[in-house]
Amino acid sequence: MISVRKAALKDIPSIAGLWCEFMKEHDKIVLVRNKKLSRYTPRKKNAENNYRSFIKKQLKSGNGAIFLAEAEDTAAGYVFVIIKDEIPVFKLKKIGYISDLYVKKALRGMKISSKLKDEAMKWLKKKGLKHISIGLYVDNEFAHSVYKKWGFFDYKLEMRRKIDKVVLKKKAKKLSLRKWKGYLGTFDTDKLMEELR
Repeated sequence: MISVRKAALKDIPSIAGLWCEFMKEHDKIVLVRNKKLSRYTPRKKNAENNYRSFIKKQLKSGNGAIFLAEAEDTAAGYVFVIIKDEIPVFKLKKIGYISDLYVKKALRGMKISSKLKDEAMKWLKKKGLKHISIGLYVDNEFAHSVYKKWGFFDYKLEMRRKIDKVVLKKKAKKLSLRKWKGYLGTFDTDKLMEELR
């Protein structure tokens, strides 16, 4: 029998254990499909302790909640939901955000994630919120399909890249040449700068 309840501070060790499992599984799914993510997702040595502190702070603030699914008194999965402020240009001032949603692999297919999502939504509704969002990596196609079935729609896509050292060196050279142009007068710095582009 699966039960879902609101987690308390005493549950943080169990939740942190689930989070560690979640991260290992996440890396196997997402990093295998997209090697570029490896430079953005390495965790600190003390990541688990940092996570514990983060969720503790959110739970104490009243702007976060965790719902824990249990199978025979053993942690089976969890959802971590927080209330986020929107930027002050939109009419929508606050939005619920599902930060983490995880169910142990052996217990999937039992609609546990749906139950967890429903509890998160009930909590947000009690807090007066009318909208919820959920984040995922674009390479997690399975989660994407599940969230679409739940009525979520694609909202925005975040993109990243590394600021290349070569680009910075070229810009530094351009700035340096502009500085020297005043001293050299007749030297054709414009032509040289064009070649650097």
